[in-house]
Amino acid sequence: LEYSAAKPKNIVLFIADGMGFSHLSLAMHANQSKNEPSVWNEFEIKGWHDARSYYGPLTDSEASATAIATGTATNFGHIGIDKDGKALKSLFEMASDLQYTTGIVTDSYIWDGTPAAFVAHTRNEDDARDILTQIAESNLNLIFGELEDLGEDDVPEKDETLEILSRRFQLLDRSLEIPSGDNLSKPIAAIFNEDEVQDVSSTPNLTQLTQVAINYLLLQDKPFVLLVECEEMDAASHENDSNRVVKGLKSIQETLSLILDFSRKQGETLVVFTADHETGGLAVVADFDNYPKTQIKWATKDHTAAVVPLFADGPGAEYFAGIHRNWEIGERLKKMVHLDTSQGKDDSKIKLGQELTNPEN
Repeated sequence: LEYSAAKPKNIVLFIADGMGFSHLSLAMHANQSKNEPSVWNEFEIKGWHDARSYYGPLTDSEASATAIATGTATNFGHIGIDKDGKALKSLFEMASDLQYTTGIVTDSYIWDGTPAAFVAHTRNEDDARDILTQIAESNLNLIFGELEDLGEDDVPEKDETLEILSRRFQLLDRSLEIPSGDNLSKPIAAIFNEDEVQDVSSTPNLTQLTQVAINYLLLQDKPFVLLVECEEMDAASHENDSNRVVKGLKSIQETLSLILDFSRKQGETLVVFTADHETGGLAVVADFDNYPKTQIKWATKDHTAAVVPLFADGPGAEYFAGIHRNWEIGERLKKMVHLDTSQGKDDSKIKLGQELTNPEN
């Protein structure tokens, strides 16, 4: 069976680190209890994928993000490389070759395994200095995120971190004012202290950073690919911290509302929402003594093999309908970028089926 889909001009990929369907259920219950609209209902396509590594149904962020970024399954801890250590071409690297602009927004530290998989190639997820250097040597146009554990092990101090980044990026201050004139086309970075943007009440927060990123990318007057990561969900779930999870869900929903509103008004942007894996084995259970209240229960503080959401909206959304492996997401995103260098023609079509190959074989 084959499908066809119009090619989008731009792609926004949102990865909610650690978010499974029970997290989604919690978010929807919270919306219903407050009579609030649900951003999840706005997606045209709703499905799932079985987040995994090369060896089976369990994964870490590095392996799963690499699958999504490159279209190839890999080992635990591998960033942008296959199971044998060979560098893989990422969605961002392919997009840059085709004259797209690319950007990363994260509420985590900027060398975190999820964003790193789109621009770096390494076996050592802890070597922040190496990942930072690869970011500075990449074709990335924008990176917003935090710092963490400065001066520990392979993490450089703040001054060295900023020096490495300044080799490529203009460093913005807290005003996040986009450069003008001749500086407009130069890559930009905005770096914040640990946990400074993870709370939805922070200024700036993930939603505000995403808005600035979209504004900057639009000003480049080229097609773009933007990765937005919410890592707070994973951190909170590892701690089984239900209150933090609720705050993280609010941040995700507000940011997605912004992205979908932009996509609907602009009309040429594909939005793909997913997670790299589920964390915590969260369950929303009935509290029969206090109905209709519910309780949050946890099974573990580690990753689980639970399937995770895969939602899409905008031109090309049907390309992500159904049930997938995580590497298929990356393969399809790369195919969508590579399909037609005329970028965005209404009559562009993408054919599925026999062209897909299984990198797990």
